[in-house]
Amino acid sequence: MWQVFSDGEGSGDVDGGVDAESTRRIAEAWMRAVTSCDVDAALALSSPSIVYTNGGHLRLYEGHDGLRDIIEDLARLSGFLDVAVLSAVAEPGIVALKRLETYTLPEGGVEIPALSFVEVEGGVVTRWEDYKDLRTLNTISE
Repeated sequence: MWQVFSDGEGSGDVDGGVDAESTRRIAEAWMRAVTSCDVDAALALSSPSIVYTNGGHLRLYEGHDGLRDIIEDLARLSGFLDVAVLSAVAEPGIVALKRLETYTLPEGGVEIPALSFVEVEGGVVTRWEDYKDLRTLNTISE
């Protein structure tokens, strides 16, 4: 059964446990490390065989080298991109993270709703599937 968490709830340790709360804490710590471009922390919380897909938008990243590529892409957007985790729903081994990506452009801010499914096994993230609502970008480009 899925457990719903809001920011700051829970008191479990990030110890690799298999309960929903530990899974959520690992996934959230990992997402913070990735989006803040903290390569060392992100790699420490990632399986060497981690796989990233982005909802059929043509990208697949694998392993620590793939994760480094993602973080390099995010670092290029530093100062233009803010990522906030709005809520989390977890069960042992998998977390759904509802996110909001805000891009600051000369024309103003653009908000892109996103959803990540993060799988955790043995205390590390093994898979990240990311889905973004690109309707906002499509309207800007028209």
